[in-house]
Amino acid sequence: MRNRILNTGLSLAMAAIAAISLSGCATAAKPEAMVAKTQTTDKPFPDFLSHAMCVRTVTGGEKTNPLWVSKVDNDGFRSALGTSLDTAGLTAPASSCAYPIDVNLLGLSQPGFGFDMTVTSHVNYKVYDSKAQPLVLETIDAPFTATVSDAFVGVERVRVANEGAIRLSIQKFFDKLRDASAAKTASAN
Repeated sequence: MRNRILNTGLSLAMAAIAAISLSGCATAAKPEAMVAKTQTTDKPFPDFLSHAMCVRTVTGGEKTNPLWVSKVDNDGFRSALGTSLDTAGLTAPASSCAYPIDVNLLGLSQPGFGFDMTVTSHVNYKVYDSKAQPLVLETIDAPFTATVSDAFVGVERVRVANEGAIRLSIQKFFDKLRDASAAKTASAN
């Protein structure tokens, strides 16, 4: 009886080790995969934002624990947002930022397991003008689903979903910036 219990315990331990080795280690979201794609749209960015914006703060991100699940850290988010701003022609020279952006990553709603993994990012964006008046104050929820065809291993699928959720969040933020000319005109009156 004792041998049977020992064998069962050993079998369970081996199965756990095999599951961990097959699942892989969690890796942090890659900044280059979170960069928003510039879209051709009928609604361009307002002229006053051109080469006038900078990322002032990014908070709320988390470092990835390789034994747990992929996360998005502050530096990765800052890099992705900065590159997205550069690509869109919105980044100001270092000494002349008229519209600083403060970002707070409120969290990532992540699945525990599954074939299709949907992650929803919850991000608060704040943009102020040179008089410290708000131009954009917006919390954006952005869901993105990664499938088995995106990444076979579950922890990598979560990473891909994280990246997509942040990329989509930045794109939605850009949509809010495109609407900023109406907000600025209304506040000037």
